[in-house]
Parts: sequence; structure tokens; C-alpha cells
Amino acid sequence: MRSIVFFFVALAVGAAAFAAALIFNNEYVFFAGYTVLHFVVLATAWNILGGYCGYVNFGSAAFFALGAYSTVFLHKTYPLPIPLLIIVGGLVSGMVGLGTGYLTLRLRGAFFAIATLALAVVLQTLVVNWDYVGGARGAYVIRPNSIAIGPWTISYMQYLFASMMVLAVIALTTARLIERSRLGYGFAAIRDDELAAEACGVPTLRLKLIATTLSGAFMGMAGAPFPYYIGYLQPSSAFGLEYAVNSIAMPMIGGTTSWVGPLVGALLLATLQQIATVTISSHLNLLIVGLLLVGFVIAAPNGIVGLVREFLRVAAPSGPDKRSVAVILLAIYAFLSGIFGIVLGLAALMSGRSGLLLAVGILALVLAVLYLASFYGLLTMQPWSPAVALAAFGLSLPLAAASIAMDHSSLRNTVLEGATVVIALFAVWMLRRQDVTALYRSNAIADLVIARTQGAAP
Repeated sequence: MRSIVFFFVALAVGAAAFAAALIFNNEYVFFAGYTVLHFVVLATAWNILGGYCGYVNFGSAAFFALGAYSTVFLHKTYPLPIPLLIIVGGLVSGMVGLGTGYLTLRLRGAFFAIATLALAVVLQTLVVNWDYVGGARGAYVIRPNSIAIGPWTISYMQYLFASMMVLAVIALTTARLIERSRLGYGFAAIRDDELAAEACGVPTLRLKLIATTLSGAFMGMAGAPFPYYIGYLQPSSAFGLEYAVNSIAMPMIGGTTSWVGPLVGALLLATLQQIATVTISSHLNLLIVGLLLVGFVIAAPNGIVGLVREFLRVAAPSGPDKRSVAVILLAIYAFLSGIFGIVLGLAALMSGRSGLLLAVGILALVLAVLYLASFYGLLTMQPWSPAVALAAFGLSLPLAAASIAMDHSSLRNTVLEGATVVIALFAVWMLRRQDVTALYRSNAIADLVIARTQGAAP
């Protein structure tokens, strides 16, 4: 698909998401959606330097805050509309990214990461002592209640949501274009072996400067509308730890070698954090992200996209078939059920001390662990994974039936639990099919042959 076609398709998907949010008729949907979208932009921006080039950047919060404080400065000096503020924020952060890259990109590995972290500390110190933009006490940026766009009048939060949606589409299109261009091949050469790439004539310093400039610019663009979103901007909120952690964790969990990975990771983790904020507490957000990041670094360093690609390479070398696609969908469903089961289980354990709530919380956590093990096992073709997945989906059937019986007055919950029953029945049928069981059995036989060849098994 050509980039221009991709852009308009993504824009159409964004417009459909905006229309779906309007159907809910709840302003919180736009607040939460804006947060998810600006993490999509941040994760995509980080991946241009950290994923494509292999240079880990711990200074994401600094570039994000530069965009935010550019808006505060202009709000007090000469107010501009949001699209122009996004452009200005991108220019400011892009120039700082270019300068930072020129000074630090001769460093490699941990030294470069420490330098970017130092940049965030230096910029935060400057902002704290700059009274014009609020200094340590912060600054108020009052947004209007609504805005007129042609004949339509929408709330300002909806306007911010739509602006960030367009920015997310632009960022994803740019990342996809880079990945499929000569620039992306140069980035990949730097990531794989920078010394070899330089010896082969690849202009490594020039390419790295382009990466730092683009990455910083998009981070600044993501931060530009933030003061209007939050209403009161202070250094601790603009330079928050969650921006540095999430911008790294989202591409790592989704997959760093493709534009799809940051999108998957951002949608997943940002949505999970919004649910955790409502059901448990916002203080647990970074804990959940940290646990997921550690788990993926250990078990799946290439992220979700990497697991799916490896599964397709082994299970369907001639191209995806119905069997492989069905197993992938079941694995992804198991992963989503697992992480949301952890959130709901913790919420049940923390909401009260009654025996029923404790039992529900423990059962939800046990089921979540089974689902997560199923996700990993199915995509890595572990011989034990079909049995564990059958146990997880089988256990969900009586739980869903009990939930329907206990809460049959709620049509929405009944429909959701009914869908759970249908998916679980399909999973049980699919995992017991002969061609699926043969796939995992043949993989187990292959592992045994390799082990015996290497002398690891009798």
C-alpha cells in the first residue's frame, strides 16, 4: 500500500473512531482517548531513534515538555490555534533534538542513554527557574468550553482529541514511510552493526541526526496541546516519569522493528492504564507497565509483533492460513484477557475484605496467569500450550455463566459475558482440531529430535 493511500485509510479509521466516541455521549471518552493518542505519537517518535536506529533515549519527557512549555510561552505572548502550536512545538523540540544529537551521538550504548537522561534534568531545572512560564509554581492555561469549526460547534476536548488523532496518523504514516525507504535501511544498518555500516560507506552521523530531529519533533508535537488538555501545567506534570517510561515500554512490548509495534503497545498499555486508573488507582499504572516490560524483555524481546511474525514463519511458511490466523487471534484474545484479568483481580482484592470478593480476585488472578501462559505458549509453539489454553478457556465458561446469572439485569454485561462464552466455545473447538494439535505435536517432536541430537535428552 502506498503511503498516501495508507494516510487516507488511517485518517478514515480515525474519523470512524471519533464518530464512535461521539456515540458514547460521554466527555470522559475524549479525555481518555486523547491520552491514548498522545502516547501513540510518543511511542512512534521514540521508536524512530530507539527502535529503528537502536539508540535508547531516556529523555522523552524533555522533548514532550519542550512542546508543552512552547505552548505556555506563546499562550502568554501571542496565543495561536492548536495546529500552529503543534508546528511550533515540533520545530522547537526538533532543533533541540538536532543539537542534542550533534553533541551526544558520538556516545554509544549506556553513555548515550545517560546523556539523554541528563538532558531531561537540565531542561527541568531551567523551567523550574523560568518565572515567565510559571516556574516551580506552574501556569494556568484555560481552554474555552467549545470551538466553532465551520457550521459545527464541538467541545474543546473533542477538538483536542481530533487534533491528536490527525497527529497520530501523520506520525504513523511517517514511521511507515521511513521503514520502507532507503533512510529506514540506513537506520537498520546502524542498529545491526554501526561500525560495519560506517565501514561500508553509510553516513551514520547524518542518519542519526535525522533520527534525533524527527524523534524530538514528534515528541514536541505530542506535548504542544498538553497545557490545554490539563489546564494547569507544572514541571512535575510536564517532565513526568510516566512519559519516559511509557515511551520506552510501549514500543518494547509492541515490537520495535516495525511501525505497527509502537501502535499496538501504545493502544494496549494506554488503554490498560486508563482502566486501572478508574478501577484501582493511577498510582499502580507504572507498576503494571514495569511488570509487563520486564516480562516481555525476558520472554519476548521482539514484542508482540515479533512473536506473531516468528509464529507465522514456523507455522505457515507459505503464507497465513485459516489455522494460523485463528491461533493468533486466540492468543491475542488470551493476552488481553490476561492483563485485564490482572487489573480486575487486583480491583476485587483491594475493594473490600469480604470472602466473596477475595475469592473472585484470587480466581481472576489465577485465570489471568493461565491466559498469559497460553498467549506465550501458543505463539512460541510450546507443546504444553494447547492444554493450558484449553484449561483457561474452559474455566472461563462457568465463570461467565455465573456472572450472567448474578448480573442478568445489566444488558451490557450480559452481552459481554455471552460473547465470552461464544469465544471460549470456539477456542475449545479450535484447539481440539486435529490440524492444530498436529502442529504443536510436530513441533514437540522436532524439539525432541534437536535435544537428542545435542545430547540434552536420553
